Amino acid sequence: MPTSTPRRSISIATLIIPPATLAASAGVLAVGIVMTVTENEALVAALNSTTATAADVYGGQARLTIAAAVLGAGVVAMALSLGTLAVVGTIRAFAPRVREASPEPAVDDESERGLDDVDEVDGPAGDGEDEPLAGPPAVDDAPADRVLSPRAS
Repeated sequence: MPTSTPRRSISIATLIIPPATLAASAGVLAVGIVMTVTENEALVAALNSTTATAADVYGGQARLTIAAAVLGAGVVAMALSLGTLAVVGTIRAFAPRVREASPEPAVDDESERGLDDVDEVDGPAGDGEDEPLAGPPAVDDAPADRVLSPRAS
């Protein structure tokens, strides 16, 4: 069975923790919503009643404040867990893939130099001497007594 691309190694914690925090945040948010709605209805009923005691009114306000705090915590937790999911997804998308071991190509010291280290331009031979890239055509080193002409037989 040929493998075209190697699989990435993803830990179980990376797969379970972000969705679990999202579910827990949603649970806290739901509890906060339910608590806030029920405590608000109880406080309104106590304020509209002619038989409400001080404990009903002031206790209802305290319970409503606690419910609102739980609701706020749920909202903050949802925002953080969604942000965490986004960051984990982004990191996972840009993480390098695990590849099979391959031999490293030999790298000489000159190819690792940065542009700041270069003082002069190397010629084609790479020896630091300036050489022209295209020079005049090569001249034959024929003896001077022999004249070359197109009519010579």
